[in-house]
Amino acid sequence: METVTLEAALAASQALPESAWLNLNASPDLIMAGEPLRTLLRGSRRRLVLEVTEHTAIADYPAFRAAIAALGLKVDLAVDDAGAGFSSLLHVLELHPAFVKLDRSLVAGIESDEARHAMVVGLNHFARATGCRLIAEGIETDSEFAVLRALDIPLGQGYLLGRPLPVDAA
Repeated sequence: METVTLEAALAASQALPESAWLNLNASPDLIMAGEPLRTLLRGSRRRLVLEVTEHTAIADYPAFRAAIAALGLKVDLAVDDAGAGFSSLLHVLELHPAFVKLDRSLVAGIESDEARHAMVVGLNHFARATGCRLIAEGIETDSEFAVLRALDIPLGQGYLLGRPLPVDAA
């Protein structure tokens, strides 16, 4: 089912501008298998970001990094939902992702929660020091957005910024 979903996403992405990156969720098991993922991705001309889902642990980080590298230069890695599930800080340290997606649980209420604020400041410092980029997930209020902008978080997603649309309406 996972490969069929990825196939459908890749096919639908043909309607998007060629400059648009395509983010795809992929399980560690599918990435580690190499095939059929390598064949699926090989046909895409656009830049791809694989978001490692948080539902499965990664037992062998060196082998996982090698599997990502084998997918090719046009594939970047994102740790999805950092702060939730198996997406611990160890994932971020071990995988050296291009992107770290901050879970909604870290974003919600950041404007009035010193601990969340401090955590995001620390993660932003880490991101700058290691060359990855943060993406704040689940931005739903103007106050969350304002704090994240003030903290110089470069990327975000959420209902405040845009609701999901069918690909043909994007």
